[in-house]
Amino acid sequence: MAALVLMWASAIFSAMIDNIPFTAAMVPIILGMEQQGINVTPLWWSLAIGVGMGGNGTHLGSTANVFIVTLSERLAKETGDESMRITPGVWFRKGTPVMLLTLVTSSIVMWLFFDFFNTAFK
Repeated sequence: MAALVLMWASAIFSAMIDNIPFTAAMVPIILGMEQQGINVTPLWWSLAIGVGMGGNGTHLGSTANVFIVTLSERLAKETGDESMRITPGVWFRKGTPVMLLTLVTSSIVMWLFFDFFNTAFK
């Protein structure tokens, strides 16, 4: 259950802020849990999946997303073709459903193959 909660929380927070600072903030927390004797292997997987999928939700979710939005705005201005512009609103409307779908899929995979994620790379 903790792995799924972390996955979804990571995705939501990564959609609101860039996924790199969020991941950097979570690393010491998970390492602290490991020092207390908790098997954190599935939590590492959940964090990686959550921030990866959450980065698709908004243009702020990933540095690459911000770059693409900026690039599309410049291209739209240079060509005069407004259809080339990817606004933050467009990204949110298109990216959030993708984020949710991939999170549901990832949650099902995590639930079905938890033993693999629990022991992989131990």
